[in-house]
Amino acid sequence: MKDLLFNPNLFFSEKSKNEVSFKYPILLVLIYSIISIGSSILMMNKMKEILPLDGSFFMSTVVILSSVIGGLFGAFLYWIILTGIFYFISFLFNSDGSFKRTLEFVGYGFVPQILGAIANLFVMYYLLPSVPISSQNPQLFSESFAQTLVNNPLSFAAEIFVILCLLLSANIWVFALVHARNMSTKNAILTVSVPVGLTLIYQVYSLIGGLT
Repeated sequence: MKDLLFNPNLFFSEKSKNEVSFKYPILLVLIYSIISIGSSILMMNKMKEILPLDGSFFMSTVVILSSVIGGLFGAFLYWIILTGIFYFISFLFNSDGSFKRTLEFVGYGFVPQILGAIANLFVMYYLLPSVPISSQNPQLFSESFAQTLVNNPLSFAAEIFVILCLLLSANIWVFALVHARNMSTKNAILTVSVPVGLTLIYQVYSLIGGLT
C-alpha cells in the first residue's frame, strides 16, 4: 500500500510480473461504493423528516434500497468507463496493452478516492443534524444545506482534501497506464490529464463558486 501511494511506478512494475487479478481492485471499488452509499443513506434519513408518517417507512426503504443498488452499480460503472476513456485516449499514442490489465491497474487508483469518500461521509454525518428541514417547504432544506456547506470550514477543508485525493489518484493512474499500456510517462500524463483535468476544473469552480 505504501508503494502504491508514494511509489506507484515500483508498485505497478512488480504487479506487471504477475497474472491479471481483480481481487484487490474489486475490493477497493466495493469499499469506495459502500462509503459513498453511506453518505446517501445519511441524506435519506434526514429527508424522512418531511415524509408523511403513513408512507415514510415504505418510501424511505425504497429510496435507501435504490441508493444502495445505484451506488454499487454506479461505482463499478465509473471504474469501467474511466478505464475505457484512458484506454481510448492512449490509442492516440500507439500504446500497447490489454484492456483487462488496464482495468485491473486503474482499480488501484481508487485507494485515494476511498479517503475522499470517508471525508465526505464525515462532513455529512457532522453537518446534517444542524440543517433545518420543513415539510411545508422542502426546497428550503437544499438551500440551507448548501449554505451550511459554504459557511462551514470543515466542509471547505474536506473539499480541498477530496481534490488532493483526486490528484493522488491521477498520479497512480499515470503509472498504471505506463505499465498496463506500455506508454511513456509523458504520454500517460497527457492521457490521464484529460478526464482528471475536466473533473478538477469542475471541482475548483464549484469550490470557488460556493465562496462567492
